[in-house]
Amino acid sequence: MKVIGLMSGTSLDGVDAALVEIKGKKVQLLNFVTYPYPKEFKAKLKKNLNNEQAKLEEICSLNFELGDYFVYAIDEVLKDKYSYDDIDLVASHGQTIWHNPKGLKGQRASTLQIGEAAVIVAKTNITTVSNFRVKDVALDGEGAPLVPKTDFLLYHNNKKNIVLQNIGGIGNLTYLPKDAKEDEILAFDTGPGNVMIDYFMHKYYGKAYDEDGKKAFKGIIIKPLYDYLMSDKFIKKAPPKSTGREQYNETFFESLVKKFNLDQYSKEDVICTVTNITVDSIVYNYEKYLKEIDLVVVTGGGSHNKYVVSELGKRLGVEVVTGTDYGIENDAKEALSFAYLGYLSFNYKTGNLKSVTGAKENTILGNITYGRYRHG
Repeated sequence: MKVIGLMSGTSLDGVDAALVEIKGKKVQLLNFVTYPYPKEFKAKLKKNLNNEQAKLEEICSLNFELGDYFVYAIDEVLKDKYSYDDIDLVASHGQTIWHNPKGLKGQRASTLQIGEAAVIVAKTNITTVSNFRVKDVALDGEGAPLVPKTDFLLYHNNKKNIVLQNIGGIGNLTYLPKDAKEDEILAFDTGPGNVMIDYFMHKYYGKAYDEDGKKAFKGIIIKPLYDYLMSDKFIKKAPPKSTGREQYNETFFESLVKKFNLDQYSKEDVICTVTNITVDSIVYNYEKYLKEIDLVVVTGGGSHNKYVVSELGKRLGVEVVTGTDYGIENDAKEALSFAYLGYLSFNYKTGNLKSVTGAKENTILGNITYGRYRHG
């Protein structure tokens, strides 16, 4: 069965599209692309992830606009080799607009991802699975992380205790103890990944990210800012836990600028400090909640930040490699995971792990929007 997994994460870089061949428990990546968002669209999207700036009419439009961009990503990943007729299924995570699984501030426990599946089906006629997180939240779970099901299938072994550390906008881990069963693995969000680094890189340098961690290497830690951020309640919170831009957003970052008068410090020092929060929030959660670790595999955009990878190795005292070193396409991991989750849902199999998310039960995830009839 050929499945395309689509992912638009908190970093807002664009749409990750993974073309995957699935035969039973064998999952093979055939192609991967990231279709970047235009600058104006990214700004509109980012604006509507901010509770103080969001507009209902724009969110309504974005739901369909994202569907269009997902189709552009599908076209790109198929380019010159495959057609729509060759694809059995699309699995689309969508774009998280708001994530409140604990019902904070008097609201109903809920989560919202947009990127209308009907648009994908209307343009491609490929059956599409979407809205993966809502069923888990409805069952009192965090709705995240959902990738551990795939992580266990592909990377669990009987020789090493492995941590798969994804660093996108938010950091999240999957801990795979050797000899563990599926319901014995641990997975949760660790705290901010690239989201703070990218924000201040754009603010100070007009750049999307800190290439190779060059700015972080040149700076020193601003201790008052570091201490304040490391006392963050989410970082210290026990799992299961998940977070996103509802917590780590422009309003919060600008409050830091004012609170600590960050303009008095060098730009490199600010970048160095927030980068160390990414590193040490990960280290804190490892030391607090994980047992033996033999190997850490870093994926996502943060895997390209040499400062982050090198500092993790120094502070953890274990082997730290990137996904590429370990045979994983660094940026494809999450899109590939959702391709597999879509395959499971389409075949009436559960996709979440209640031991990870805190849901009442393991359940079949997502909504299915049907296109043409296809045999699996």
